[in-house]
Amino acid sequence: MYTVGADSLIQQLGISYFRELATFGALSDAAICTLLRLGEISHRSKGESRDVSARVTNQFYVILKGDIAYYQHCEGHDVLTRHFRTGEQMAFDVMINMRPVSGVEVAAQDSLILTLTSDQFFQFHLDHPSEFGLLMINLSRELAREIAMLEKVIADSTGWLPQQR
Repeated sequence: MYTVGADSLIQQLGISYFRELATFGALSDAAICTLLRLGEISHRSKGESRDVSARVTNQFYVILKGDIAYYQHCEGHDVLTRHFRTGEQMAFDVMINMRPVSGVEVAAQDSLILTLTSDQFFQFHLDHPSEFGLLMINLSRELAREIAMLEKVIADSTGWLPQQR
């Protein structure tokens, strides 16, 4: 893992690239640049893993490019619960929930990840209050999609079908 400079990445990919990411949807160029500069951007190579067990986190991530697989520790083994792909947030729910997680993140491909701490998140709120509202809608929408996906997994795994009338 190594750190990537925000300004060089903006120049390399272009601001229009970031506008298309779900987490940044409808944010102004200035707000996107602020988020990229506030946080830390890191590169994770394919196969690189990071154990995130038993800790409460004060940060969340935006997958700027790539794919991070999350494996939840479960009864002595790790279970793949989800892939976080380009444009999606990861661990926002964990930061808000303030409860420890138990799992491993593995880069399924070379990935660029923006890390934002709760302090940086708050600073963004102070600096861009109207844009903060848009960001919250984007993050909430992603959480709602995760809930819908989990509900489908649970429903599909039970094999339960409603009675025919």
